[in-house]
Amino acid sequence: MNMRIAVNTIRMNGLFLWISFFLLATAAPGTEAERKIPPDDPYFKFQVSYDHRGGNVVVDQTSRKKSSRELTLATGIHLNLLPAWELTTGCRDVVVAVMDDGFFYEHEDIRDNIWKNIGESGLDSDGYPKETNGIDDDRNGYIDDVMGWDFWFKDPDPDAYIYDGRFDTAIAPNWHSIDALGIIGAKGNNGLGVSGVNWDVSLMLLKVAAQGSALDKDPAARVPKAAEAIRYAVDNGARVINWSGFVSVTDADALRPLKEAIDYAEQKNVLLVVAAGNSKKNIDLAENVLYPACFPNENIIVVGEIDFDGEPYVVRDDPKFVGGSNFGPKNVDIAAIAQNYTTHIYHNRSTYHLAEGTSNAAPVVSGVAALILSLRPDLKASQLKQILMDSAVRLPGLQGKIGCGGMVDAYAALKKAVVLEKPSPKAPRQASSSAVFSSGVETIDGWWISSLAWEDESSAR
Repeated sequence: MNMRIAVNTIRMNGLFLWISFFLLATAAPGTEAERKIPPDDPYFKFQVSYDHRGGNVVVDQTSRKKSSRELTLATGIHLNLLPAWELTTGCRDVVVAVMDDGFFYEHEDIRDNIWKNIGESGLDSDGYPKETNGIDDDRNGYIDDVMGWDFWFKDPDPDAYIYDGRFDTAIAPNWHSIDALGIIGAKGNNGLGVSGVNWDVSLMLLKVAAQGSALDKDPAARVPKAAEAIRYAVDNGARVINWSGFVSVTDADALRPLKEAIDYAEQKNVLLVVAAGNSKKNIDLAENVLYPACFPNENIIVVGEIDFDGEPYVVRDDPKFVGGSNFGPKNVDIAAIAQNYTTHIYHNRSTYHLAEGTSNAAPVVSGVAALILSLRPDLKASQLKQILMDSAVRLPGLQGKIGCGGMVDAYAALKKAVVLEKPSPKAPRQASSSAVFSSGVETIDGWWISSLAWEDESSAR
C-alpha cells in the first residue's frame, strides 16, 4: 500500500480541529482505495463483535452444520470496527507474529495473508527455490524459514499437526491458533468466509510448543522456545507479537531467558499482546501470578475478556467448567470481546465457528494495533499501548478489575493515533456518550472521510 497521511491539528481545550486529512492511495483493483464496507464475506453477518446495533441476534456456532445460538447484545458493546475500516483495512507491510502450538496455514481465508520471508523466497544462484534448498539464504540463522519457524522441533515448517493433547494417541491439527489468525487477519472482502480485523497484514508463524508431546510435559520447556521465538520475531521485522498463552513456571531464574527476550523486544519497539488467562483469578495476587502477563515491561499489553453486556466474561453455560477471564488492575490492561466468529479447522478442512476465551480476546487487540501501525508505523511500542488504553471505552463492570477500565475501540484508537504526536494521560471515554460531528465535507453514515472537526466525547455508534 502506498499511502501518505498529512494531518495538521489545533488543540484548544480538548477540541481537536482537523485542518486537513489527505488520504492518497494507489487506485488499483484489490487495494484499500477500493474497499467495500461492509465487506462481502458471507459469514460477516455473524461477526457481531465487530459492530452491531444491540438486541437479540441469532448466529451459527459453526459453518459445518445448522447450529443456531441466540446472543443478547448490549448497545455499544462492540469493537467499533466499521468506521475504523473507512480509515484503513490494514497493510501487508505490517508484520504480526503469532506464537502458538502450530498452524493450519493452508486455511482458505488465511493463506493469502501469511508472512513471506523475502530472503528465503525466489530462486537461488543455482536456480533452485530458496524456500527448500536447505541453505540459510538470508543468513538469519534459520534455514528455509519462509513463513516463520517451528521452535519446538527446530524445523522450518510450523505446521498444525500435533498430538491432540488429550489422549496422546492421535495426531490432529491444532485448532487453537487458527482462531487467532482469523481474528487478526483473515483476508477481507474476498467473498470468502470472514473478515479479519485486518483485511491485509503479514502473519508470521512461530510454533513454540506441541501439546501432547513428551517435551511439553516439562513445565519449563516452553520458556527457551518462547524466548527464542520472540527474538526471531523482533529480528525479522514483526511489530506486534500475539501470544495467547503462558508458561507454567514462576521461578525467576527459570524465567530469565523469557524476560530478557521481552526486554529485547521492548528495546526494539515491538509490542507483545498477551491473553490474561481463563481461570477467573486476580493475577495481581502473588499466589496467582502468570507469565509473561505479570512482567512489568511497558511493551506488554495484557487482554482480558468481556461478554456482550460489557462485563468480565464468566462461563455460565458449561457445568463441567467453572472459569472466566482473569483480571487485575495492575497486570491486566484492557479488555476485548472474545466471542468472535472466525476461522477454524475440522478434519483438515477450512471451516468457521464462534470462538471464545481470552485466547481470542488478545488477537482483537493485536489486530487493532496492526491497523494503527498501517497508518502510523513510526509509533513506539509504549505509545501504541498507551493509545489503545487511552482510547478504550470505559465500562462500569471493569472498574477496579482492568487497568484502563475499558474495552478496546478500533475507531477511537485510530482517530487518536492519527492526530497524536505523543500520547498524553487521558481517561477513556464513556460508552454511553456520543460524538458531536461538524464537517464541511462528505461523511458516510456519520463516519468522517476527510477534513473533520469533532468534540472528542466518543466515537459514533
